[in-house]
Amino acid sequence: MIWLNHGYAVNEEILPPDWQPWFFNANDGSNEGIRHRAKPFMGVQFHPEASPGPVDTAFLFDEFVKLI
Repeated sequence: MIWLNHGYAVNEEILPPDWQPWFFNANDGSNEGIRHRAKPFMGVQFHPEASPGPVDTAFLFDEFVKLI
């Protein structure tokens, strides 16, 4: 589960083939994150630092550190 406050989402139907959906909104199914299949690119449309639990999204920061 994620916290969000926006009205925008990535349309996964038009993502280039080298990108994949990564996170989805549990309420409406909208896309909340994408990542590249081969390159070290990722993006989320929520606030991972505002995790609902103590470490629910901590892995995102670990993934980011691995990429740099």
